[in-house]
Amino acid sequence: MQCANCGAQLTPNGFCPACGAAPTQAGGDPFAPPGGSVPPPPQAPGGPQGPPPGAQPGAFPGAQPGPYGAAPHGAFPHGGMPPAGMPPGAWPGGVPGYAPQMQWTPVQPLRGLATAVSILLGVMAAIDVLAATAFFRRASLFGDLRDGRFFAFAEADDADDLVEAALGLLAIGALATAIVFMIWFYRARSNTEAWYAPQATMSKGWAIGGWFIPLANYVIPMIVANDTWKRSDPQPAGPMMRPASKALLWAWWIVFGLSGVLFSISFGVRETQEDVEDGEVSIEDYIDGGETGDSLAGTSSLLRIAAAILAILVVQKITKWQSQRLGLEPATPVGYAPGMPMGTPGFPPAQPGVPHPGGHPGAAQPGGYPGSQPGSQPGSQPGAQPGWGGRQPPPAPPAPGQGPDLNKH
Repeated sequence: MQCANCGAQLTPNGFCPACGAAPTQAGGDPFAPPGGSVPPPPQAPGGPQGPPPGAQPGAFPGAQPGPYGAAPHGAFPHGGMPPAGMPPGAWPGGVPGYAPQMQWTPVQPLRGLATAVSILLGVMAAIDVLAATAFFRRASLFGDLRDGRFFAFAEADDADDLVEAALGLLAIGALATAIVFMIWFYRARSNTEAWYAPQATMSKGWAIGGWFIPLANYVIPMIVANDTWKRSDPQPAGPMMRPASKALLWAWWIVFGLSGVLFSISFGVRETQEDVEDGEVSIEDYIDGGETGDSLAGTSSLLRIAAAILAILVVQKITKWQSQRLGLEPATPVGYAPGMPMGTPGFPPAQPGVPHPGGHPGAAQPGGYPGSQPGSQPGSQPGAQPGWGGRQPPPAPPAPGQGPDLNKH
């Protein structure tokens, strides 16, 4: 199958690696061909170019007699999209009764960016190991000073230098990681616009803008991450499949947010040397504030290490899902019934890479479902065509001259 935009060879899922054209229909769409379909590139509006080859009046459910079999709005899934078999560009402006034709949406694979983000997050975790060591070491010196245990002033200077070096590395590493992560974050959310997916709560622009609003940056990025997660998950596209658990996503965000809160508090509890010299703060309060602040900062560093590991898992998970949707990576076999173990009688194990009529994994052989015939779906009648969910397809319209004789009586 070739791309309708540039003519390059497509992946099995209908994604074009050359120009980024993405499939427009999910695997559960009864009108989608097994390989998916690629939308045409944007073009100038024009008039209808005629019906697709073989189209007959009334060929689709709910169609009215006419040259195109025009159906009322909502007669087709996903808001009345025309069937996938229609040739690209046949109706640039849409057909009356159908939803407007989907525009060409470029998709950018995430694997390279995901690798870069993962490496930077790993570097940040290593820096946080150094930062945690520095903060806890200085907190220990504050404790010794409070308890009256003396130490060399050179040791205190070394502890201060180590903390300053760790803070400098954290600032540089956080800046580089934030830039690359936000690019990946925006592309991941933007890619989900190219296929049918659950409704998003916020637009893709918030994938970047949400990080720069004080206080709201503890909420908005998580909403966008949740949208990206649920819209990238390929499981809801199939019947009888539950969306993947969001425990990993929430664990990352809670740990990451808590580390930021503790790091901010650690600076608020400290007292400055100027206040001590001016007599506004006692030396005991200065020592207690320094010990508490360094302990909180060290704990924040440990939480950031955990958040970095969880973030790597989230990035890799979403990237893998989107690569599977585009056919760049093999899909993970899934069972049909939620909670049903693989190999249940009547439900043969899924076979990756084996196509099934209607786009359903896990039942590639005839008779894959109890009482079914080749090409049928669960709960369908014997001989039912794929995609009709157990309903017989509409009968073919009578040929001209073969209809009922209205003048018989």
